[in-house]
Amino acid sequence: MKYLYQDSVKLPIERDFILDLTDLLKLTVAVYPLENGIIAANKEIESERHARDRKVARLDAFERDVGVQLGEIIADDATYEMKICKDATSEACTSCADEQRAKIESDFDASFSDLTEKIDYNSGEMRKVLAPFLESGVYDTSQRYSLASEGGGVLHGEFEAEVDGLSFVYELEFKEPVLVKQLVGVFSIPIPERAGLFQREDVLKMRDISNHRMVSVEYTDEHTIAEFKDRKGEKAVRIEMQHDTNNYSIVYGNAEPINLTKDESILKEIDSAEVIYLMQEVIRCVKDTEKRGVSMLKTMAFDGVDVIEESIIFDGLKVVFAKYGKIASECIAHGAARDELVVKIESENGARSEKYMPISTIESCLSEIGEKGIELAGVFGMDTLK
Repeated sequence: MKYLYQDSVKLPIERDFILDLTDLLKLTVAVYPLENGIIAANKEIESERHARDRKVARLDAFERDVGVQLGEIIADDATYEMKICKDATSEACTSCADEQRAKIESDFDASFSDLTEKIDYNSGEMRKVLAPFLESGVYDTSQRYSLASEGGGVLHGEFEAEVDGLSFVYELEFKEPVLVKQLVGVFSIPIPERAGLFQREDVLKMRDISNHRMVSVEYTDEHTIAEFKDRKGEKAVRIEMQHDTNNYSIVYGNAEPINLTKDESILKEIDSAEVIYLMQEVIRCVKDTEKRGVSMLKTMAFDGVDVIEESIIFDGLKVVFAKYGKIASECIAHGAARDELVVKIESENGARSEKYMPISTIESCLSEIGEKGIELAGVFGMDTLK
């Protein structure tokens, strides 16, 4: 797919901008009441904590005052009987105060438990709302996938991304192991071996690694490193490719690994196109959300502060809206009208379609969330679009 402005100039992203913007607006409206619920619950916790502390302080003061008063009553005329009554009264007061303090603490703990449960629920719901969007919907991020498997099992690990102080981390786990043949079909590499009946000599043999499993992947903006092993965990193949040049290296073996790409005689037997294709498929596989059994947003932070835990999600969303606002501004500049955003989509067969979003739709969504919506509209550049 190709994504173009209305005048057929390419967008700076290979994404359906109108769809992404629609999703961004929906999640913004969805997280607003959830965050407000967390803020309200935290305020209620603080209020109840202060109320608890005041009640306990007053009980403590009452208990002390009773002791002082009892002491003053019998100070000048204390008989044995009066001392007995004074001690009994003091013990009763202390016992009653202890019971009331325990009740105050119990009531606070019950309320605290209910409120923290609400906070945890809202935080979980916010992550569910954000998770489908952030990985691919936040533009211009620096990204890192770090995945590994145990004993040739499913890949699991983390995805991290960062842009302009906004960062987020996902926990990922694939549904099933990934074989080389599932990525590219038959795949072989030349391996130097000793052969010969009477005179042993080094020869190159093509080793089929189609049944090797992908056991680790590291993907960054600069390179991809993938390691493959057979079922026994032996005969490892490690391939590293630089994205900007497609230059690659292949290392074979475990105990005494051989860099196949450093030997010119071996290198000329390697099909570079197939290696590059394999690594491109590795990247495609790593980013394929359909292959995952688990994709859980762990954290979303702005300037190192967890925006969900600290109820400042809109500080993070400002970064996203600023990115989207720049593209929206270009949509207007490359379009025929100033009251709507238009993007052309060109399929592989050359068919074209257009997608629209009225500016009024953006204004309407952001107006639903009051002052925070006004701030988001500001960083989006709404005033400049009109």
